This record gives sequence, C-alpha cells and structure tokens, in this order.
Amino acid sequence: MSKKNVQIGQVFQPVGAGKGRAWRVMGTVNLLGIPHARIVSTEDGGVSKTLSCSVLIDTDHYRLIAAAPMDGMAA
Repeated sequence: MSKKNVQIGQVFQPVGAGKGRAWRVMGTVNLLGIPHARIVSTEDGGVSKTLSCSVLIDTDHYRLIAAAPMDGMAA
C-alpha cells in the first residue's frame, strides 16, 4: 500500500500544532469524485469534520502521527 493512501485508523495532527488536537480517520467517502476522510477528534469523539484526502496527506497541512491498524482499509 502506498503511504499516500488515507487509511481508517490513521491519526493526523495539524502542522504547527505542537500539542494541538489530533484527528483519527473513521471513514472515507467520494464526494463529487474527490476522496474525502471523515475524521474525529481523539480528545472528544463528538467533534468531527470531513476533509479532502489530498489535504490530509499534504505535509504542509497535516502530519501522520499514528499508522492505521494492520486491517485498516485504504481510501
């Protein structure tokens, strides 16, 4: 699997947010043909948002801080 795929279970943190909120990928969906990830705060499961997968894997915006479990699904 390519490291460029967003996988369920991965955890990302915004760049420049030293100890800021981390986000876990809970699912993926195609919106108008563009892959998006539904992410949930690791601190508060009631806080979620949907981001384009291309933004999530862009190292200028987010960094991967935890890999997906072995049975994670690719987007």
